[in-house]
Amino acid sequence: GSLTVADGVKKSSNILTAKVALTLGEKRMRRYLTAFGIGSKSGVDLPGVEGGILHPLSEWSGISATRIAIGQGVSVTALQMVNMICAIANDGYLMKPYLVSRVQRGNGTVLLETKPEALSRPISAETAAVMRKLLARVTEEGGTGTRARVEGYEVAGKTGTAQKPVNGGYSSTAYVASFLGFLPAEDPEIAMVVVVDEPQPVHLGGTVAAPVFSKIANQAVRYLDIPSVKDNRIAARRDAVAA
Repeated sequence: GSLTVADGVKKSSNILTAKVALTLGEKRMRRYLTAFGIGSKSGVDLPGVEGGILHPLSEWSGISATRIAIGQGVSVTALQMVNMICAIANDGYLMKPYLVSRVQRGNGTVLLETKPEALSRPISAETAAVMRKLLARVTEEGGTGTRARVEGYEVAGKTGTAQKPVNGGYSSTAYVASFLGFLPAEDPEIAMVVVVDEPQPVHLGGTVAAPVFSKIANQAVRYLDIPSVKDNRIAARRDAVAA
């Protein structure tokens, strides 16, 4: 049957995704992928960082756009994935990731200080806001990511179920399952990706990786004291009364 783009994202429809890729066209699609950091190193302060694989347009075939859109014919790292979804959470800005904020001597002399740095802005704030809403629907009833939900918080994200490449093709038995997301959806504080290599016997991202995301996020929001939807409503009422 027919699906809207919103429902296609919610239900993880490969056909819908391929059609969107054809609507974009090869040049524009590759330009977006590049702007989101796919195919290039993220610049994080870690050794052994990979840039993944994004072939030039001259090497794309007639079906490449539809396959790359669903994750075949392209290779990405987990860090690239989480940085990409962070751009959606961060009003369209793709940030340079880093681990070390500051290094200083015992006397207070600062040897190294790292500050947030925007690498690009693949999408506008308005588009990012629309994407946050679409990704939040993935964890609602009927979506593929319901098991990633965290009580009291709206989770936005996307499930992933990727066939592993073998002998120039793709395996029908070996998969990588993932869930990529952030919360709270409308005012993001945490982004995370969970990747499970060759899970058995079930291999779907929504079944294997999403519950792990939920468990980690459930502890993280409490450790970081991030207000829940209920807490925000109570605070809003107090502000209204005070006003």
